[in-house]
Amino acid sequence: MKCYRCEDIINDKNVSEEHIILNACGGRLKSKSLLCKKCNSIFGDKFDCELAKTTNDIANLLMIKRHDGIPQPISTTRTSTGEKYYLEYGGSPVQAKTNYKIIPEDSTKSRLMIDAKNRKELKKTLIGLKRKYPTIEVEKILDAAEERRFYINDSFEINSHIGGNDVFKSITKTAINFYIHQGGSRAYIKHLLPYLEGNIELDIVWMHYPDKDIYTPAKDEVSHVLKIVGDSKEKILYAYVELFNLHSFIIYLNESYDGVDIDNDYIFNVHNYEVTKKRTHIRLSRAGLTDLFTNKDAKPFEKVKKRYARILTIANKQQDKHQIHKIISNAIDNSLGLLPEGTVIDEKVLNSMINKLMERMMPFIAHRNNIKNIN
Repeated sequence: MKCYRCEDIINDKNVSEEHIILNACGGRLKSKSLLCKKCNSIFGDKFDCELAKTTNDIANLLMIKRHDGIPQPISTTRTSTGEKYYLEYGGSPVQAKTNYKIIPEDSTKSRLMIDAKNRKELKKTLIGLKRKYPTIEVEKILDAAEERRFYINDSFEINSHIGGNDVFKSITKTAINFYIHQGGSRAYIKHLLPYLEGNIELDIVWMHYPDKDIYTPAKDEVSHVLKIVGDSKEKILYAYVELFNLHSFIIYLNESYDGVDIDNDYIFNVHNYEVTKKRTHIRLSRAGLTDLFTNKDAKPFEKVKKRYARILTIANKQQDKHQIHKIISNAIDNSLGLLPEGTVIDEKVLNSMINKLMERMMPFIAHRNNIKNIN
C-alpha cells in the first residue's frame, strides 16, 4: 500500500496506525494502510488536535473510553457564584483555584482559612503564603487539614463550540480516510491534499442538519456515523460525518467524479463499541449538493440544540451509573475488603457492608433529587 499523501510505499519502518475517527472522540476504526508515519504526524499536528479540543466537552460528559487516555477536564462556571471549576471525567466538579481568607482576630493574631481542591494544592498555597507570613507552619497545618467530600447542588455553564478552518480540515481528512479505507482511488481526492496542507483554501465542508435526520439512533444510543457516496451519473463524490449524533458535516470531495458508484455506511456505537448494520438516509443530486454550499445554513446551531439536550440526558445517565458503581465498590472495599482472608461472611458482616453502602448512597440519592428540582 502507498501513503495517499506522499505516495511512499508503507513498510515496517514508516508504518503508522491511523484512526479514521479520532481517538479523542472514541473512534475504533483504524488502518495501517492510509498514511505513513511522517504524513500522519503532519496532519495530526496541524488540525486533528483542534477537533479533539472542540469535542472534548462531549467526550468528557459521555465518559468516552479512548484507546489511549481519557478526555480532559472541562472548564466551566458555577452558575450561582460565577466561580471557575473543572468538570472531571465522570462528572465531578473541582474548583479551579485555591481560595483563602486571612481574618484578623486581634493586633497580634489572624485566622487563616483555606479551601483547596487537594492536599498538593493546599501545600503549594501554604508555601506561597509563608513567603509573606513567615510564622505559618506548613506541616502543622497540613497535618490538621481535613478532607471533605460533598455534593454540589448547583448547575454549571459550559461553552461548547464547533467549526472553523482546522476543524473542517480534520473532518475532510476523516472523510478521505474512510473513502480510501473503503477502496476508493487517490485520483479522486488528490486535489484536496493542498487544502489539508494549508496551501490553498476550499469551500468544501459545512455543517449539515436537515429537517429529517440522516440517521436515527436508538433511545440511549450515541454513535459516530460515516457515509461515502459516489454517484457516476451526477458526477459527484461526497461524504457525511456525524460525531456523537450531535455534530454533522457534509463534505464535497469531487465534482467531476466518474468512478464506480459507492454508497457505504459506518455506524459505531461509542458506548458498547458495536458497529450497527442500520443504514443512513441521504441521497443528494448534484444541484442539491451545490445548493448546500451556495445557500449555507446561516444558523446551524439552532437545529443542534435539541440534539444537545438529548446528549446531556444520556450523559447524566452514564455519570449516575459511574457514581453508583464507585459507591458500591467503595462500600465493598471498606467492609469486606478489610477482612482477613478466610473470614466467614455472616449476617453481621453483610449488615456492616450494607450500612456503609447506605451511608454513601443516601446523600447521592438526595443530591440527584435536588438536581432534578434545579433543572
